[in-house]
Amino acid sequence: MSSSNIPAAPGTTAANVVHEAIDERQYVRTKLNARVRLSAPGQAPIDSTLQDISLGGLGLVHSAPLKIGSLYNASIQLRLNQVDLNIDSQIKIVSQRGAEVGAQFVDLDAQKRDILRYIISAYLSGEIADVNGLFNVMQRENYIKERKHKYASARNAGDRLRAIGGTLLFTAAGIAALSFVAYKSYLLFFRIPAVQAQVSADAQIISMPDNGYVKFLLQPGQSEVKAGEPLANISTQLATSFTSPADMKALADLAPGDLQTLLGRATIETVINSPCDCQVYFPSTPMNGYGYKQAPLLHLLPKDQPLYVSANVPFDKLSDISRVRSVDLQVFGLDERFGGTVVDSRVDALNKNLALTIRPDRPLPLAAYQKPVAVDLYLGLPALPSLSR
Repeated sequence: MSSSNIPAAPGTTAANVVHEAIDERQYVRTKLNARVRLSAPGQAPIDSTLQDISLGGLGLVHSAPLKIGSLYNASIQLRLNQVDLNIDSQIKIVSQRGAEVGAQFVDLDAQKRDILRYIISAYLSGEIADVNGLFNVMQRENYIKERKHKYASARNAGDRLRAIGGTLLFTAAGIAALSFVAYKSYLLFFRIPAVQAQVSADAQIISMPDNGYVKFLLQPGQSEVKAGEPLANISTQLATSFTSPADMKALADLAPGDLQTLLGRATIETVINSPCDCQVYFPSTPMNGYGYKQAPLLHLLPKDQPLYVSANVPFDKLSDISRVRSVDLQVFGLDERFGGTVVDSRVDALNKNLALTIRPDRPLPLAAYQKPVAVDLYLGLPALPSLSR
């Protein structure tokens, strides 16, 4: 936008006129091939050429000076496809710069405004164009641009550093987001998490043979036993039942002392000895007292066989097991992570999935026995089918 002072006619004051670019005006202007006749009371009619027109006013080409602020009756004479169209209105002269005169509509009623709007829209869209205005229709911009605001300011060192810092920050955020998406995609396509897993061993489980009393024979804090070493003393009653005539006949043949022992359900004591040189693991706190049948007393872990991890994965992952390149093990209660190798697989009929045996790359401590494990199987790229026959 620019402003300029236009020399005033003798006897008048100079007008400060503001000029705007065509794409910053309130109304869209277009050039039409038309004539304008101006008339005022007590003056002779003035013929001029229409420079441009909008819903707000006119642009005229008239070499003689006109008084700024004067009112004229304007008759716009349009030639449309051999049809003459006249639009009458009252205008006000608002500016003049040389032969270019700017005028504003004063009383343009709604009907004439609609007619003028249609004519301008038709010219802008190219529906109405004569030979002289055809190139103008093709090259003009038919949309009003947004008002431009330009501020000329020099950046100092602080502004430049802030700009660089902001650019680096957004770049780092974009890289981080892209890395996160890539990592999640890798975990989705190249990782198999175990449904459940725990530390296992080829242990011998010593259980209560029947309801009775148990007394452990191990020393407090003892974690290893040798073959033949007594483990526990179990006392149970002899349970006797008579279900057939043969049992009754055998009962009649017993001596009186044996019969009294049988009917009184005498207590029988049994000592359980260790079958191997093993490490001892108690599934619960060892306490001397009453125990129920099949209750586990202790587990015997062979010294020459290390602990391993038993993991279950969905059965539909069977075809991907051959692609396993690395195994990550995180035992509950241990801070360090372990790697591993899948050494065996079988069908777990109870859980209806695939059971894997994983050998850790380092020996697991005895304290990790039967602890839960987080297992992740990482896959390699699928092997491409051979193209040779």
